[in-house]
Amino acid sequence: MRPDETSRRAVLDAVDRLAGRLAASLSEAIRIPSVNPKYPGQDYDRVVGPEGEVARLMADLYAGAGADVELVAVEKGRDNACARIRGTGGGRSLLLNGHVDVVPPGREHKWSATPFSGQITDEAVLGRGATDDKAGTVAAAYAALALKEAGVRLRGDLVLQAVVGEEIGDHECGTTAALEAGYTADAAIVCEPSNFGEEAPNLVPVTPGLLWFSVSLEGKAAHSGLRGLTVHPTLEGEALGVNTVDKFWVVYSALRQLENEWALRDRHPLFRPGYFNILPGVLRANPEGIEVPFFLADTLTAEYCIYHHPDRTNEEVIAEVEETVRRACANDSWLRQHPPVFEWKLLWPPYTTPSGHELVASLIGAHSDAVGGFEVSTPPVQEGFLGVCDLTWLDAKGVDGLVYGPGVGRTAHAEDEYVPIHQLITAAKTYALTAMDFCGVADGEPA
Repeated sequence: MRPDETSRRAVLDAVDRLAGRLAASLSEAIRIPSVNPKYPGQDYDRVVGPEGEVARLMADLYAGAGADVELVAVEKGRDNACARIRGTGGGRSLLLNGHVDVVPPGREHKWSATPFSGQITDEAVLGRGATDDKAGTVAAAYAALALKEAGVRLRGDLVLQAVVGEEIGDHECGTTAALEAGYTADAAIVCEPSNFGEEAPNLVPVTPGLLWFSVSLEGKAAHSGLRGLTVHPTLEGEALGVNTVDKFWVVYSALRQLENEWALRDRHPLFRPGYFNILPGVLRANPEGIEVPFFLADTLTAEYCIYHHPDRTNEEVIAEVEETVRRACANDSWLRQHPPVFEWKLLWPPYTTPSGHELVASLIGAHSDAVGGFEVSTPPVQEGFLGVCDLTWLDAKGVDGLVYGPGVGRTAHAEDEYVPIHQLITAAKTYALTAMDFCGVADGEPA
């Protein structure tokens, strides 16, 4: 049976009273530039440390909610804030997981304000990490604070995690380390941004698979003045020189065609058609050790990111990609003898919430009450996740769950990242009510 409406209204009212503090705490967290020190291109020794500062901020919030708190670290300066609010007994436990690391700000001159300003307007909080993922992480802490302020005690434990490492899949330092330290539960909500736009958070029961790989080509250097003789097969051609930039289009075209095939073939009811993609995001090509265009380039490496259908395994997709490129290269005299070399750098499996999982029903009811105020049934929209998240690694440790959180997905990893304040409030309310439903409420509450 659901907790009574009086208790639920008390929690919603508590979140409304805490709304100003909620936005201020998020602003404080954003002002700490907690860029993941292992993110490609970062100087680890210069960047490491701020993740731990955000974790300590979260630990203080957890302690204020009455939690037992511990900082768990695999690497110095990269603390995970872990907490447990112990239930009275007889209920299921729930984990709220968010991450404190962020991606680099990119071209800072393109931002309207400084990337780590944490600026608060009437409608939003701005800055790197506002959407991904400090909003959800802080909202989870305020859900716990609202439960305490409303005098509600849960039967089951409420577990809180603010972890490092998510942005590059470094779960061994983050979520997995927290789980192995004992901060696990019967089910989890990963508090990542779950709406592409500014509407209320969506419920996300499925995430795609992600693969990061490089493909490298070998060419044959020659003087730039000889290009004409090398590109026309009726002349000297490949015997004289081979430009890897030209040869890359064989690979690019094959994978671009495969991407088109996926848009037609790999459909999923919770993902927009064409979502599953093969992105050539980084391209490096030059004559070995030289960066002037006076030679034919004899080296090339392209870095790709793939998002694939959740019903397919990483291994299946890897095999399809390599076979697609192999077939294309078989029709090219140079690439047939000098095939591309693949390096698979990050394999992130997909995740789907088990059908009928009780956490889904609890969150749907909680969101509806948070948005509709008990008078109108307003269930959340269900949608596939726009990226990947630590739900994969929770699943690997036997914890099922879903994604639900504040944030505007289209601003994640972009300039002028922000989160609407109404999403923050809705998320905090939904987390708190979900905990009441899923964990159960002790008799006689609220106090």
